[in-house]
Amino acid sequence: MHKKILALFAVLAILAVIPIFAAQSRSTEFHKTGLKISKNLTLNIKFPNGYFLKGTVQASTGAALEGAIVFVIDASEKYSGYLGATDEAGKFSIPVQAGKKYLRIVPPSSDSVDPSKFSRLLEKTVDNINVTKDTTISPAKLKNGYILSGKVDPPAGTGALKTFSPSIEIFPTNSMELFAAAQTDGPNNDILNKYAVALPAGSYRIVAFAGGATTTPQIIPMLPKIIPVKISKDTVKNITMPKGGYLLSGTVKDSSNTKLDGFLFIIPKSGNFKDGVLALCGVSKGVFGYDTDLNLKNLIIPSGSYTLMFVPTVYMSTEYKGKATVSYFDLTMPAVAKTLALVAKNGFVVSGKGTDANGKAMQAIILASNKNAQISLNLLGMNLMFTISDDKGNYRFALPADTFNIQALPIPSDSALPREMILQRLIRTAISK
Repeated sequence: MHKKILALFAVLAILAVIPIFAAQSRSTEFHKTGLKISKNLTLNIKFPNGYFLKGTVQASTGAALEGAIVFVIDASEKYSGYLGATDEAGKFSIPVQAGKKYLRIVPPSSDSVDPSKFSRLLEKTVDNINVTKDTTISPAKLKNGYILSGKVDPPAGTGALKTFSPSIEIFPTNSMELFAAAQTDGPNNDILNKYAVALPAGSYRIVAFAGGATTTPQIIPMLPKIIPVKISKDTVKNITMPKGGYLLSGTVKDSSNTKLDGFLFIIPKSGNFKDGVLALCGVSKGVFGYDTDLNLKNLIIPSGSYTLMFVPTVYMSTEYKGKATVSYFDLTMPAVAKTLALVAKNGFVVSGKGTDANGKAMQAIILASNKNAQISLNLLGMNLMFTISDDKGNYRFALPADTFNIQALPIPSDSALPREMILQRLIRTAISK
């Protein structure tokens, strides 16, 4: 999976992991700013009761829109609160703290990327909402845009495909802040060679990445591709991925030689993707850049200079007792395959328990980022860390010496999602928009 930039707003969109639940709680987000970390400490979290922010989302026709995602962002501090999804009547209800808010409404995904069936609905922002009590806003009607679609092919001369998975993203012409991500589909779940996305009129850059393997099997070496596009009507842009790149693989352990799980962000120091995320790969049982199903190394990047950022997720398990924290590494990638042996740095342990306003234990997602991190800034220097507490509300993770903003989002007790799936969806959301 490849992404280019990680804005603080995108990270805080972890609220997308919260499922819809019948008996809605008023428990809402906890946030603490300016927490200085220079030693181990205990931080217990008490989730306050909030007010319900309610509304209705409509399609361009005025019909109720089911399955739209509604993000709530604090207008002053920019932290996110809960997320809600609209029901069959297009309604949503989200517990939030008092204050000025704005909404980002994302239309539901389409069942097909066929341009004749793909949704034209665009995202919508609703500003100037002042919450001092339970509040219902006016219906929000989404507008239609134009459909950009096409086919994505591997480099010319590639053999029969076993897997092929492109990532097609849309950026403004003058920045690497993600504007939209296309849906992909194909003849089966292993080969996704078609895409579609709805856009307003304007000039953009298509940024295409892809990973895949032939039936041989052999990993297909492919480089990213940038394509300028002007949208004033429905537009078809077929993409052939360029050939190139070199295999990067390795291991990640802590200072006690324990194999770690986590995510490795690969951030170029120059070029079109400078300071953005060129690639993201999972680290499992201390290994990255390796496909266990195909028994092949599978992470390919161009030669050049990079910063690697490792974010451990081992604190999801109560069995891990180490102190590994977010760590950065310099990489000069040669024009040949390279293998790394990375050792994560130790941090200071922050631990505690989350409870609701009545003192009842509450499971939560806990996220820490550098206090100076702002919306639309890139990943470097954020010192991002996150974890999920257990069902008794207990959490533990390690942070480097720095000053942090801490945010926690409660997970309702009737959530059906396992913690591992929640974290997986957290990352998928955080690196998308």
